[in-house]
Amino acid sequence: MAGQDSKVYVIGLMSGTSMDGIDACLLEITAVGDLHSSEAIPRWTLVSFLTHPYPVGLKGDLMRICSNGTVGELCGYNVLLGKLFAEAAKAVARAGRLEMGKVALIGSHGQTVHHMPAPQSLYGYQITSTLQIGDPSIIANECGITTVGDFRLADMAVGGQGAPLVPYLDQTLLERYYREKKRAGMLLNIGGISNISAYVPLTQGKERDFVGFDCGPGNVLVDHLMKQLYGVEYDKDGKIGFLGKISSTLLQELHDKDTFVPRCPPKSTGREYYDHSYVERIMALGKTLNLSTEDLIATVTDFTAAAVCANYEQFIKPLIASADEVDLFVSGGGAKNNFLMRRLQERLNGVEVYSAEKLGLNPDAKEAVCFALLGYETYRGRPGNVPSKNTSVQRIEQEPGSSAST
Repeated sequence: MAGQDSKVYVIGLMSGTSMDGIDACLLEITAVGDLHSSEAIPRWTLVSFLTHPYPVGLKGDLMRICSNGTVGELCGYNVLLGKLFAEAAKAVARAGRLEMGKVALIGSHGQTVHHMPAPQSLYGYQITSTLQIGDPSIIANECGITTVGDFRLADMAVGGQGAPLVPYLDQTLLERYYREKKRAGMLLNIGGISNISAYVPLTQGKERDFVGFDCGPGNVLVDHLMKQLYGVEYDKDGKIGFLGKISSTLLQELHDKDTFVPRCPPKSTGREYYDHSYVERIMALGKTLNLSTEDLIATVTDFTAAAVCANYEQFIKPLIASADEVDLFVSGGGAKNNFLMRRLQERLNGVEVYSAEKLGLNPDAKEAVCFALLGYETYRGRPGNVPSKNTSVQRIEQEPGSSAST
């Protein structure tokens, strides 16, 4: 990967909070100019993308391990997921009709099983921590390709929250459209958790700023409810949401009791907060209010939209007051929920809401693309995090994570 204007193929692997499989992408990446220059922004093309499903029953195992798994289970599933991630890498290369020997490297996020961004004191040290399984060494050995991982812990090592990490990709996407425009662009990814990035418009005498952080629940609460109430994994196209009525009483109760949504950035969250007990409280409130299952789904879906709106109004809108126009591009599974997309548009006054497809990005592929690019930047010795008042306090100058090859 030395030299200038070099074209390489890179695979990105990701399994998120929803735990419904491994998203895998194959990118063709070209760096224009000196590889170590800050001006050498990589140009990329998505060659292929797929979701490699987990074996039946694995999602349930992983969710249980996240809450009360043993050390032995973590060890075993760490290797198992490494093998599954390797299968996903091979599958996406086949889908792109590319021999694995022509792939330069793999960037793998792994599967988060625990995320603890709030500092805790251990033997006099203030510790933040996170754990992803699906060991990069297993992937590298199975595929015979250098594999880069441990991105979240690397961000924490330099003072970040370990999430979200997509602001790097968001910045490269939005710079294409907004570099010379007095308008603001935002990217919202709605997986299990929702996270937002904003490209602050040009103002006289100031450079553009870029901010990014988690907003709160994405699909995690609705998916939990759909599984319990309907026996399915998610609300396809938001059809159940459209059938219900939003309960202002329940919505206000969720707003009043949630301590993460109003928290100031930098911030990140996960299933550790939006857990089974959180869902049980929602179920109990719904029963007390005599809500139908449709009303419950509609209200909790709207809570996701309300959380995004609250974060926008409080933390982003003041930064983009000078913008002539504001656009929001949505990716992740939530982009397919038509009821959620409608509620976002209705709540975000003065903001145009689009699918990320408008930026030329497959909404499902976003996070896999992100980790392919982060792996690529790591391999060429460049930082891939975006430091600002909403992310980590410094750039990751050394290799962020583990790298292994055969």
